[in-house]
Amino acid sequence: MEKVKNNEKLKALIALCSFVSAIVVGFIALFMPPQGIIDSSVLWWSSQLLIMVATLLGINIDIMRKGKSE
Repeated sequence: MEKVKNNEKLKALIALCSFVSAIVVGFIALFMPPQGIIDSSVLWWSSQLLIMVATLLGINIDIMRKGKSE
């Protein structure tokens, strides 16, 4: 039982760290030359971190569906 608790705490910690680093990377990219323009690689990295956060928190999404409704 304690191992499950520790596993959930670890997931929450990793999710929090990933979320904060995605925000920080995006914020720092705003102030790097050329100022105010975020490169696509920074956007890709931030989106991957946010997807990892959603996965760790148990949010299921289908990215490859591309707007198809059920």
